[in-house]
Parts: sequence; structure tokens; C-alpha cells
Amino acid sequence: MSEEKDVVYAERADDGIEVLYLNQPRKKNALSGDMMGKLDALLRAADDANDVRVVVLRGAGQDFSSGGDLNQGPALEPGPEGARKTLRRYLSVVRTMRTIAKPVVAMVDGYAVGGAFALACASDLVCASDRALFVPAFCQIGIIPEMGMMKLLPDLVGPQRAKELLFFGGKIPAQQLQAWGLVNRVFPAATLEEETLAFARELAAMPDASIQITKNIMNALADSSLEACLEAESTASPFCTTTKAYAATMEKFAR
Repeated sequence: MSEEKDVVYAERADDGIEVLYLNQPRKKNALSGDMMGKLDALLRAADDANDVRVVVLRGAGQDFSSGGDLNQGPALEPGPEGARKTLRRYLSVVRTMRTIAKPVVAMVDGYAVGGAFALACASDLVCASDRALFVPAFCQIGIIPEMGMMKLLPDLVGPQRAKELLFFGGKIPAQQLQAWGLVNRVFPAATLEEETLAFARELAAMPDASIQITKNIMNALADSSLEACLEAESTASPFCTTTKAYAATMEKFAR
């Protein structure tokens, strides 16, 4: 991570594009509660900025994100209560992405694991490199899918396919998710940044009111039960961390 840059930071590109960076490349941009709080604030700030028309979310370095940081330090409180408070920071980001007026374009290179996969699902549009791999990685470590995945993923790829992906996990190539309707564009890794910014620039040139209102109406129609999903996750996932199956999985990671 660059010393002068925070764990999440914003850079203003040309033509009304705000680029938000997940910035822990030494950890493959693993997501922490601190990062999620800062990402939430930056998303809201971009939405309030009159000269921002499109937000691009990306990872610093060669990966979007390796998912939740299992070594981010102690929870806000011990036990499931603390895990619930930490998780609610992640869930707040999903709410913000779905409800701000400015469209969010995820730019995914390398790995998008767990919660990072969820961030892609919560985005309005997804551009990915031809080497990008999306990894659910929830049930496989003994927790439930988080960050709205049980609502967002079935909406994008269908319920039966979503169940298979969430139950079994695996590394799903961007090309496959494009065929299933989750990824909008797949670009060569060498040109991903250039092509994604060109895609965002084209979107930013559209009449802003019509784009923003269309996003908000479509998301409101699609997300009528998202809040219930997020609220259930905030209790169910911390409960899973108290189970024997989860403890056994964490022992394997510790070896």
C-alpha cells in the first residue's frame, strides 16, 4: 500500500468519473471493517459531488479483492455481538451502492472472493479482465453468504445456478459470468483499465438525470426484499462463527 494512500481512497478521473481504490495490495485488497466504513463514506461523497457522474470501484494492483480479511484484528466486541457489529459495516456498503443515484461500475481483475464477489453483484455494471476469477467462498468456510449475495446473485444468474455456486464454490471465470448475465464486458487484462474507463466515460456522457432515476427505480423494484436479507445475514452469519464446523475450518486455515 502506498504510504500516502489510505486503505480506500478516491481519485478523480476525467469526464466526471470518480475511481475508488481498495488499497491493500499486499493482502490482495482483503476487506476489513475499517475499509468498509471508508468505502461507504467515499461512495456517499461521490454521490453528493456535482461533478461526479459515474463511480468506478477497483482494487489496487492485480486483484480486485481476496474477500474478508480473516486477520483484521479483534472485533468491535467479543463474541457474536461484536461480529454482528463488524458485519453491519459491510452490509451498509451494499445498501449505499444500491441506493445512491450515481451508477457504480466494478472493474474486476484477478480474484474477487467472498465479499468482493458480493461488491461486484451490488454494482450497477461490471467490467472484468479475461483472467478474472470470481469465488463465492462462504459456505465452504462454514458461514452463510453475506452482503446480500442470497438476494443479488439469484437475481443475476437464476436461483438454481446461484445455489450451486454458493453451495459448492469454485473459481468462476469472468467469461462464464458474462454468459450468465452478471458481467457486462470482458477485456484483456492489459487493457482493462483503459477499456473500463472508456466504458464509464461513455456512460458519464449520457443525460445524468435519466441514468440516475432509471438506476434508482430498477434497484428499488429489484431490491424490495434486500433489506430483509441483509438484516437476517447480520444475525445468521455471526451465529455460524460459533459452530463446530466453522471452528474446524479455521483450524485448517491456521495450519
